[in-house]
Amino acid sequence: MEQRILERVSREFQDSDRDAVVQLLESYVGPESDRVRWDILDLSEGGLGKVRDYTKAAQTDYRDVLYWAEYFKDDPMLHGRDPKQMVSEILAKWGKKNE
Repeated sequence: MEQRILERVSREFQDSDRDAVVQLLESYVGPESDRVRWDILDLSEGGLGKVRDYTKAAQTDYRDVLYWAEYFKDDPMLHGRDPKQMVSEILAKWGKKNE
């Protein structure tokens, strides 16, 4: 994992959450791992639960995380939609497929 990611975790998360955040980020081992991890931090806004949610979403399809973090705000087709709600819908749909 890139040093800048570890430094960002130290800046943005409470001491008690840092190890869990690093473990969650390390659990993503797909394509463009450091870019995806950075974007997970962007989307999480310092929340451990959000890191967990976005890491799960990345494990389903990492391109969703890249899109939400890097392109969502400028997409006129999705203006007004909530990325958190989209993650919940994807995770719910994915969970039903695995049952």
